[in-house]
Amino acid sequence: MKLVKAGILTGLAGGALDALAASTIYPLAYPGLSFARLWQGVSAGWYGKASYEMGSQSVAMGLASHFFIALCAGAVFVFVMSRAEIFRRLWPISGAAYGAAVYFFMQEIVLPLTAIGPQHPDAKSMAIGLAIHIFIFGLGSAFVASRLLKGSA
Repeated sequence: MKLVKAGILTGLAGGALDALAASTIYPLAYPGLSFARLWQGVSAGWYGKASYEMGSQSVAMGLASHFFIALCAGAVFVFVMSRAEIFRRLWPISGAAYGAAVYFFMQEIVLPLTAIGPQHPDAKSMAIGLAIHIFIFGLGSAFVASRLLKGSA
């Protein structure tokens, strides 16, 4: 039960940190990009271009999809961290690697399977996405997981 709770809390923490960072940094980097448009872009994985015409329904679906993925990733990460004490002890390195792995998993495996299809982000978007995933999502998740798993064998 401890692992389930740790996985859920790690996924929620990582998802919240990532959502906050993305909702703040991308609109600053891309003037005119609104909060709604950003999360409709995520739900476009389900609905395609129709997502941008669906209003708050597609915003909610984008956020729900984001948190579902974060919860699944958090559960896997906690499971892996629970199996090797070195991952918990070196949580900043584990977190950075986890964040980068999640970013590339999303770009290379998840997105090609969605209604949007394969994406080829420009250098600025890739740099922002990778930085958010490593330094905010990855390190934040690893910090939470390492604290929740403290003392695990």
